[in-house]
Amino acid sequence: MSVHPSAVIHQDARIDTTAAVGPFAVIGGNVEIGPRCVIGPHVWLDHARIGGGTRIGANSLIGGDPQMVNWKEVPSLVRIGMNNDIRELVTIHRGKDENSQTLVGNDCMIMTNTHVGHDCAIGDNVIITTYAGLSGHVAVGNHVIIGGQVGIHQFVRIGEYAMIGGMARLVQDVVPYMLAEGSPAHIRNFNVVGLKRKGFSDAARADIKRAFKILFVKRGNLQAAKEGLAALPDESGHVRKIIDFINASKRGITTGKKHGAEAEE
Repeated sequence: MSVHPSAVIHQDARIDTTAAVGPFAVIGGNVEIGPRCVIGPHVWLDHARIGGGTRIGANSLIGGDPQMVNWKEVPSLVRIGMNNDIRELVTIHRGKDENSQTLVGNDCMIMTNTHVGHDCAIGDNVIITTYAGLSGHVAVGNHVIIGGQVGIHQFVRIGEYAMIGGMARLVQDVVPYMLAEGSPAHIRNFNVVGLKRKGFSDAARADIKRAFKILFVKRGNLQAAKEGLAALPDESGHVRKIIDFINASKRGITTGKKHGAEAEE
């Protein structure tokens, strides 16, 4: 284990022998750091479990108390998976309730000055760009990209393979595979480029495009749209995921532009 002599490490912290800890890092007693992790200078860690191969950049704070008025101390955690790249000045706060957790999956990149609030759940292969802010209880699916300076309201859900354009303001859920932008956000299109890059077949993208048109171009009422979705061919299974996501929504879904979205590919 490589530990800079200026680092302050609690005797109860559990740090793998292959991890590295930079100068002036402060690591509390309720911390586990996995193999091959790199903890940068001036990082503050407590109430955290860090999976192997994860890098945490300078001046980040992981496991801090929830930003809540009148919050009372309870045991809770931040749990971060493997092979994540968490850059400088990131804050990730622990769960607010007893034994609750803020979760980050595997192979994510969380860029500088990003905030992940208490009880968020971030999936695998997620990219969150500089100055984005996730309020408490936000859920982000796998393979999502969130642009710079995006603000996300508490309890909002973002479905898998969605992309959120820079400076968007999200107050409702974003359906999987869609591209959202604006303040307040609207659905501009399905995530055409992202799905191609992720290897979605022509047939799968066609299924998603048909679903997009029913939901956001025709702009009927939601019940009629769900009936239309249920009638679509769906060999890929992606339409079923969209329907299930909508049925589970508690905040409602982000809709298309006032005059309808446009399908482009």
